[in-house]
Amino acid sequence: QGRVRRAARRGAKGGIGRGGPRAMAEKDGAGAAEAAEEPKEPKEDAPMEQAEEAAEEAGEREKDAPEDPRPRAAPGAVAVNPADTTLNAMPAAGGRMLMTLIDSGFQYFLAGARATAAAKSGRYAFEVSMVESLAPQEAIRGAHAPQPRQVLRVGVSTAGSSLLLGDGPDSVCFDTEGAFTQGGHRQQRVAGKFGRGQTVTVVLNLDAKSPNANTISLFRDGARIADPQKLPENLVGKPLYPTVTYRNVTVQVGFGPVARGKLPFKCRMLAEAAKEDIELAPVHKGKCEVVFPVGLPEKGYFDWVDMFLKNNPGYT
Repeated sequence: QGRVRRAARRGAKGGIGRGGPRAMAEKDGAGAAEAAEEPKEPKEDAPMEQAEEAAEEAGEREKDAPEDPRPRAAPGAVAVNPADTTLNAMPAAGGRMLMTLIDSGFQYFLAGARATAAAKSGRYAFEVSMVESLAPQEAIRGAHAPQPRQVLRVGVSTAGSSLLLGDGPDSVCFDTEGAFTQGGHRQQRVAGKFGRGQTVTVVLNLDAKSPNANTISLFRDGARIADPQKLPENLVGKPLYPTVTYRNVTVQVGFGPVARGKLPFKCRMLAEAAKEDIELAPVHKGKCEVVFPVGLPEKGYFDWVDMFLKNNPGYT
């Protein structure tokens, strides 16, 4: 700037030549542009890359699953439980595909779905793929929609807990932004990101003999993207159900027995689990019942709903 001012004074006295203020300004501007064009790693992604590199450098401590002659779960016993989903979740293709309502204000709601089987012991995996990312038109022009608009969380939860992962102490999950949530607390950038067209595998290790006992891990297209995360004490020893929470996306859920992706080690899918290692939830057959509570404001409406749900745990 000082050179430009001095050149401007010289130009005012003796005319502006090739070395005048315009040339100086163009030279300084070109230098600034070159500096701005230097590639820099995004600060927000650096911790995620470090997390992935740390997971790779640590070496894989999971070992191949040994032969297990115990009786297996019945074919088809492990699937998405249609009676254990939020009202806006739409299971399709026999429960292998999960869609959601996105019309008007429904696009702002999270949907959740839980599996019919929970792991009690051993080490098992399940897979989730985002096959479609939706961007519905805003219901109200200029409205501030929840961000990010597309959400996918994968993890485990206890029976009867909230179907929205991260909504309390009874679940743990990873999300598309690479965060890990436990006890309602979201830890940023514990894992790598994942998105549409990628398959993530959740490995739940409840094997007391394993060095990774009572942990949950995440893999993307077969590669580890997060170190094993310790389960909180309140979840240790409890049956844990695979659970998916999502918004404005369509996801495909796989419980096996054959995995789509290949992990660095042999790991059985949950559908291939031994009977004694899993707990099966009751599955409602036939038509479902819908209850529409009607009440006046400030007359104990929400208290009644809480009491009803407590006395009728089969309702969502």
